[in-house]
Amino acid sequence: MGDEEKTQGCESTERPLDFETHLELNQLGPDIFTNVHRPWLFHITNTVPGPLMMAEAAAAAYKTVPEGFALDSLQTHFMLAPDATKPLLYKVRRLSQGRRFAVRLVTIEQEGRSYVTITISFLSGAPWTGRTMTHAVSRRTSHQIQHITLDDFEETRTRLGPFMKSERLPLVHEEPQDPSTTIAPVVAQIDPPIKSATGSPAHLLAIIHLSDYHAMDCPLSIHGVEFGLWKIGDRTRTPTAAGMKIMTSLNHSVHFHVHDGFRADELVYIEVTSPWARDGRAMIQSRIFSKDGLLIATCIQEV
Repeated sequence: MGDEEKTQGCESTERPLDFETHLELNQLGPDIFTNVHRPWLFHITNTVPGPLMMAEAAAAAYKTVPEGFALDSLQTHFMLAPDATKPLLYKVRRLSQGRRFAVRLVTIEQEGRSYVTITISFLSGAPWTGRTMTHAVSRRTSHQIQHITLDDFEETRTRLGPFMKSERLPLVHEEPQDPSTTIAPVVAQIDPPIKSATGSPAHLLAIIHLSDYHAMDCPLSIHGVEFGLWKIGDRTRTPTAAGMKIMTSLNHSVHFHVHDGFRADELVYIEVTSPWARDGRAMIQSRIFSKDGLLIATCIQEV
């Protein structure tokens, strides 16, 4: 077996991997877990993808909450880039446990150093009995596709991932045109299909996994800065000359609004905007919708 298929201290395996099996964890002690499979590397930065670590951290935290609790939100801070050839330790700290909410703090460590911290809240599935308000924003873009045909990961897919497809759609401008109001739409889906039933934790973890790729491109795209991929819609897949050195996430939050009624292995539409950019940094806001227009989650990143 090649070195790219195993991690020191983790199990090696010949069985086919998919998104769910790639998130498998070994428990090393009370509330301490480690990855079974070596992480897939993002081809542009050659680093462990942030949303993959977020999904694995949430999977670890799930093992410490009572049955019936579902992901509510994640607040992530990236400090260092871990070494993909060494095991990642997911240390879960139980901050609170109530009847309706549970909060966990997950620290991702290697060799005694903290690389990422993630605060994760879970919500009880018990029905709400009080007075309620109901509203949800709708998709602002109308462009829809039947299938992803310009998958940005097709040429870099490996046995280890990313177990998803992603395609950038044409930018949508408001009048008067301004970068701060331009929408950079992305359509994505987990592939191959998720075996777990609709409404299971696997689909929530998969939305986390989908939440970052090409959302980070938004500030560059709306300013016309190329980053090495082909132009949107270019079926010749002709690479462009990158006008930047590297992109990285400083922090990333995901807020779930529903826990059922969608599948992450079906097309989801992500509308990304950047309300602010300056001095090499940018703020990104994204909304993730099901193919039927259900608002699944809202995300905020500083990159």
